Amino acid sequence: MDEQVGDGNAFAIPDLWQASTLAHFDERATDSIAFGFERLNLQDESHGRFAISKALDLNLPDLSTFDYGPIEDLGALDASSVLSSAESFDILESPDIWSFPLDLEEQQPPQLKSWETFYDKTFQEPRTTYISEGGPQVFDAILAAQDGNRMDESLGRRSGCVIKSLALLSSLLELGLGRESVLYRYEEHERSFVPLIGNGRISGYSLETVQSLSATFIDYGNKTKLLHSFIEKIQASSKPFATSIALAGSISVLIATVHAQIGDSSRSARSLLQIQQIFERPGLILSYLNDMVIKVGAARNDEELLSRLYEYVEDSENSAEWMRPALFQILASVSRPWLDSVSMWVGLKEQTAAGIRGHDQKFVVVREETQRLEGGKEIRKLEYDFEHLSMPNFISEEDSLIIFETGKSLRLLETYQPEHPLSRPTHAGTMEAPDMEWVFSWRDVEKIQLQAQEYEANLQKAIADFDLHTGHSEKAYLHKEGVMQPEITTIGLSEETAKAYIHASIAIFEKPLPDLKAERGNNPLFKCSYYELPEEEIFAPPLSLIPLLSFNPVISSQALLINRACLRLLFKVHNLPSHFSLLHRYSLFGDGVFASRLSHALFDPELDSAERRKGRSRAGTSGLKLGSRDTWPPASSELRLALMGILTESFYESGRGGEGSSMFQEELPGGLSFAIRDMPEDELHRCMDPNSIEALDFLRLQYRPPPPLDAVITQTSLAKYDVVFKLLLRAVRMLFVVNQLFCDTRSRFGVRQRADPLFKSFRVESHHFVSAIYRYFFNGVQANWDILQRRLEDVDKALDRVGTSDGDSLHKLREFHENLLDRLMFTLILRKRQAQVLKLLEEIFSLILVFARHARSEATRDLGHSGFTVDLKETYEKFKKKVRVFISVCRGLSERRGEGGTKIHDASKELGEEGGNTIAQLLLDFEMSGFYAK
Repeated sequence: MDEQVGDGNAFAIPDLWQASTLAHFDERATDSIAFGFERLNLQDESHGRFAISKALDLNLPDLSTFDYGPIEDLGALDASSVLSSAESFDILESPDIWSFPLDLEEQQPPQLKSWETFYDKTFQEPRTTYISEGGPQVFDAILAAQDGNRMDESLGRRSGCVIKSLALLSSLLELGLGRESVLYRYEEHERSFVPLIGNGRISGYSLETVQSLSATFIDYGNKTKLLHSFIEKIQASSKPFATSIALAGSISVLIATVHAQIGDSSRSARSLLQIQQIFERPGLILSYLNDMVIKVGAARNDEELLSRLYEYVEDSENSAEWMRPALFQILASVSRPWLDSVSMWVGLKEQTAAGIRGHDQKFVVVREETQRLEGGKEIRKLEYDFEHLSMPNFISEEDSLIIFETGKSLRLLETYQPEHPLSRPTHAGTMEAPDMEWVFSWRDVEKIQLQAQEYEANLQKAIADFDLHTGHSEKAYLHKEGVMQPEITTIGLSEETAKAYIHASIAIFEKPLPDLKAERGNNPLFKCSYYELPEEEIFAPPLSLIPLLSFNPVISSQALLINRACLRLLFKVHNLPSHFSLLHRYSLFGDGVFASRLSHALFDPELDSAERRKGRSRAGTSGLKLGSRDTWPPASSELRLALMGILTESFYESGRGGEGSSMFQEELPGGLSFAIRDMPEDELHRCMDPNSIEALDFLRLQYRPPPPLDAVITQTSLAKYDVVFKLLLRAVRMLFVVNQLFCDTRSRFGVRQRADPLFKSFRVESHHFVSAIYRYFFNGVQANWDILQRRLEDVDKALDRVGTSDGDSLHKLREFHENLLDRLMFTLILRKRQAQVLKLLEEIFSLILVFARHARSEATRDLGHSGFTVDLKETYEKFKKKVRVFISVCRGLSERRGEGGTKIHDASKELGEEGGNTIAQLLLDFEMSGFYAK
């Protein structure tokens, strides 16, 4: 140590205002006095160290009287003189002749000051009885005396073997750094350091003290070895994941930093206490890192490792404030590869080939789908599914879904608008996107928010310029003035795109290189703080809020920009609302002309039959005449002839075809047409009965949304449209059947005075029931569709305003559409939990069809047709009984709250909890006259 030992004076202030030793000498002082020799009495025996023997006196003559000439013979020295000289040399060899005399005096050990020595300088203090004041020799002697002749078979003397202190200190230092030394060796089979001298100690310390300190340093060495083994394992792995490599690098840097600091501090260490104090915080750092490796060691992928690391840092955040910056920096460094992949997915960084297809992200499942078009042509497209379990736990479910949907929308935008500024994040002229990185102070949080706002405003200008110039953003292609732009020939890229890529790369090379020294100095991994933290780190936001504050501003800005661009692509370029209108008009029977023409083509008995018969030509308007024929199902040619022109004529006659378009030249949007539904064998067998309720279940509308509209109108929603179309077609048929009952009744009882009361009651009640169901179904369809129409209008108006839309996105619009269809299906009693109610309704419809067949048979009996007889009274009683049960079930459903609601949190108020439960309206229609209440 550099501190000098005091002389025992408790009130002395050393070297305070001390002047130079040469400052107070007068002119009469001799040289010997000036150098401090005036204190030395050469004749005094007490100054034996500096006493000069008289035998060594050279007897030099006086220079003023010296007679120059031959030197006289001095004669031989006697024996006594030689002996005394030899004895004197033994004394003179001990001091350093180059030392300043006062320094030699200060190096003397301090003396105990007492009142006895103050009064009597010759007083001799008695020997102390305290071992601590007796020095290490006394302590060692006492241990040896206690030990005696007792020996331990394995360790030798129980007092221990005294070794050099310098050897033990250097060995402990190497041990703490995880290295072998002359006193410690690493045993692989024990995975621990072991001492080579089990009972080794240094003078002045007991064996137990040294062994306890040795055990502590062995623990440090073992932890260091474990960390090095983890690093080597990661480096030797054939398939390491990116975050494990980053973690190994961070641990390696931190260990190297700690070792460097220990090396700097250990130069002045001269005792065990100093060595122990030097390793106090490095030992805690090793413990933190060791626990961290144990926590994340079993992770199998990037996301699991990040989740475990985040949990460990969160648990250790308040353990040691001085360690918090290093833990935060490790979390930030290890998260860097994953954050880079997320940045590429959402378009904040340039994407690799794997990143474009989504293979770099574990939370994205890429699958290739093949769609078969008409004519046997197949198209392949990539579909992306979200794997929410592959997200780290510090990303909330809502933010995870935003990240996935933003990247998915970006790929749609890149496919259909490759020149869009968002499709080219690294092109010249656009502002560099802020990085997704951890920020741990309020100052950095404000900084990242300002960067996100500036980035969003800059891109909004570029997008507005792109939209204004119909696909060309001049600001995205600005180059340096005075530089000629050569013509570039490219393959697969437009000329402007290629130029933008080249100039973007030039701009990257023109940027100055980062200051690595500055980054190294600012990195907490390189300077593990041993001092107090700055105020901004002490009052930092809690770790639970840091992910939201760090990533949400950047992700939200990018998501708003991409969502607005994609919505504008679908609404303004591909006219998404017109396709929704098409589905409403035909799949949901929203077009009255279409519904009327289809009803007549399928059910009108007065039309010519489209059935092929021998010796009869088919000309004019023909129909299937369901309900008036016994042969079923119709042939494909018959079906084609009956339905030919219904869709095309109703579409173009309504003026939806546009100017200059012709029904004979263009196909309907989405290839809209009638088709045959794929059905299992049991359902197909029921379709073969023309008098069953399932007779028309084979008929469906085929619609294929053109890309990119399939991002909103999905196959799932088309399947729901198909189910609704089948039910509404049944309702249209039942309405035609009950209306036809009046014609059949007039045919039967036209020449009579009055009709059969039972027949009349059955006809009236069935008409009332079917009419109420029909109104309920179609009113429910229109009410729900109005909600979607208002949402589409709001989105369209928001796109016309300057700025980003208020939270609208492809995902939310798609989810809104599908949830609205779920709500519609509940209104139409088509949900799975309503299957029993729908089955009861089908049984009632079947009884009405039996009654209609009986009425038609009675009406045509006089014309020679074979009759169909049924017990009308029994059928009527079954009908009334099932109607009463159906009304009771509906009354029970109307009392349930929350039925038919949607679970999505961003839906409008129209999709609230009670919006889908409209059964009460049906009950009101049933019981308005009080007939069923009797």
